[in-house]
Amino acid sequence: MFYHNKVIKDTQMVFLTFFSTIFFFIFGMGTLPDYGINWDAASHLSRGQAYLYYYLTGEEDYSNFNNLKLYIEKETGIKKNITKYSVFRQRLYQQNPNTIFFSPDIPKSQIPRISVYQNTGADLQDMKDRYDFGHPHISDVLASIFNYVLFQKLGLLNDIDSYRVYSVLLSSMLVGLVFFWTASSYGKFAGIVATLSLVLYPLFWSESHFNNEKDIPETVFITFMLFSFWKGITGKSWKWILTSGVFFGLALGTKFNVLFSIFVILPWLICYLISKRSKKLSPRNFFKKYAKIIIAIAAAPILGFLIVFGTWPLFWTDPLRKISRIVDFYKTIGTAANIDQGFISLFGVNTYPFQWILYTTPVVILFLVTFGIIKIFLDKFKEKKMQSLLFLLMLVIPVARVTWPGMNIYGGVRQIMEYIPPMAMIAGIGGEFLRSWICRLLIRITISKYKPIVFSSALVFVLYIPITLKLFEIHPNENVYFNPLIGGLKGASERNFPGWGVSFGAPYREAIEWINKNVEPGAKLTTGYEILSNIPAIFIRPDIDYKSNRSGYLREGEYVISLRFQGVEKRSYFDMYLDNIIEPVYQIKADGVPILKIWKNDLDHLRSGWSNEEIIDNLKYTKNGKGILFDIGKEVKLSRLEVNYDQNGCPELDSGYLMISKDRNVWERIPGVLPEEVRIKTLGIQPRDGSFIEPFAGQTARYINFFVTPVDTCVTQIERVRLYYFK
Repeated sequence: MFYHNKVIKDTQMVFLTFFSTIFFFIFGMGTLPDYGINWDAASHLSRGQAYLYYYLTGEEDYSNFNNLKLYIEKETGIKKNITKYSVFRQRLYQQNPNTIFFSPDIPKSQIPRISVYQNTGADLQDMKDRYDFGHPHISDVLASIFNYVLFQKLGLLNDIDSYRVYSVLLSSMLVGLVFFWTASSYGKFAGIVATLSLVLYPLFWSESHFNNEKDIPETVFITFMLFSFWKGITGKSWKWILTSGVFFGLALGTKFNVLFSIFVILPWLICYLISKRSKKLSPRNFFKKYAKIIIAIAAAPILGFLIVFGTWPLFWTDPLRKISRIVDFYKTIGTAANIDQGFISLFGVNTYPFQWILYTTPVVILFLVTFGIIKIFLDKFKEKKMQSLLFLLMLVIPVARVTWPGMNIYGGVRQIMEYIPPMAMIAGIGGEFLRSWICRLLIRITISKYKPIVFSSALVFVLYIPITLKLFEIHPNENVYFNPLIGGLKGASERNFPGWGVSFGAPYREAIEWINKNVEPGAKLTTGYEILSNIPAIFIRPDIDYKSNRSGYLREGEYVISLRFQGVEKRSYFDMYLDNIIEPVYQIKADGVPILKIWKNDLDHLRSGWSNEEIIDNLKYTKNGKGILFDIGKEVKLSRLEVNYDQNGCPELDSGYLMISKDRNVWERIPGVLPEEVRIKTLGIQPRDGSFIEPFAGQTARYINFFVTPVDTCVTQIERVRLYYFK
């Protein structure tokens, strides 16, 4: 009878684990067409394709793609001016952005089954020489395999979304693991609560759809590694421990975050071994009895390193120097000071990550995690396998390492998403503890012992209704969620909380759908500050001219798409110009706060008060030891500065920047460093050919200070200077 009941329970566990995995996968795939691509996708997926092509063919470059021009002409009847480095920047077809399936606007047989990320300017040879010294490669390659099978070979899914099946599948597997791990230790109800907490965690749900390069895979691999290690130690299984080595390799080959897991594993292992110590075994007999386990523990990290280095061609020559460069990369991004000093405590502790988690975790999960931690300490970690201690370490260590004095994190906490699964599992413990407490209370005042269980269970589930409704409301922009403790995204923006509104590209797809439906034939389209590859050109209507058409004050009628979040309002001239002077034609909002805007840069969409300009000719200026100081004579709203200068007998400008002031006491730096062409793309690089144009965005000032290097550069040999300002 006992065996029969155990089989039934085991079958139920397997079924519920499988159901939660499949359920998440179906919903994840069904909502995939709602999300744009991640900012990092172009560089990572190009690298993944380069490696995959090398694995399949042994070739380090795409030289055979030179024949693609003839293939395109033969299949389409269209002659295109395609060169080696531009072939994959050509829009050969338009993919319907509303579906994940391969749905082009021309017959599929006429489309070369090659990904847009197989970029001939980013093949393996090129990467080995210049680029491959950041995050490791494994997830880039694995995502590219999904593209190779689902798009290139089978033609089932479109080029872009086929990559992202990888992150959805991994996330689904994590959902199943979180249920199984929690339920096997604390019961099915705790497992269900943990699963809900993971699935409804806004950052996890959103990033699972389009973060297949780093953070989602790293979170999944670390969690599976720790589960396998825990399973191996508590079950005395060397096979599970070696399995943890495989997941260690996959995690290390995605990001170096997994190296900090030693601070999770070592304390837990010591505490577990102390709790299981036996006086009957001498050290010699202990090592003899557990020889396979000890060998597996030693072999697991070696196996992981072999997986990484054996699949990373970068390291096959001069590995020590290249490892040093990657370590320097992680030191730079992990210690650079770019967080408001208001988040640094008296002892140098960075409280930003803690505050971000506090304000972006749904209140119900914070509530249940609190109950879970209370339960864990009440039990004093006395479970047979000490899994609660492991959960706590998994939660605390990722956060602690970025709050430690001298450490840093930016743009929220997606870089340490591995804290989310243990938080969900602790919430599951808290949910079970809360249900038991309510149930005991109700049994005292009721006759039936079954209704209190049903009622208390339902009460816990009801707590998840508000966050569920909220995610439906802000979909697909769940990763900009802030909870009511800070007043939602609106409250975060009003407090200028660092990183509010950073969506990493999720709203782009919705913006493109609006563009495709609403703009006139032959319209121009560009991005504001972002790079063009953030929006796959194959999603854009073929007649639309999509390139760097940033015309600024020239107002050539281009449509501009740009994300809006903390800090962008003064990021560049074009950002300030659009926000201050042009009325948007479309906005994507969350909690009433714009997180993406679309403008049409023409006279018809000027905001009131910005149409009339006045000119000051032969503006007064004085040279100083650092450059030129212009005195307008009065405070005005700046439009642009135009300078003509003599180019004879003088050096070219090496670098320069401008500052403005109302009183010569308080100065404001103008974004950007000259020479550059970012300010207004259509003007070209500034300064050049004896002319310099510096556009402004309506800032109020009397003085303009132009700092130059060298100080005797040609631009200081002024022949004429004019200032345009708004009347």
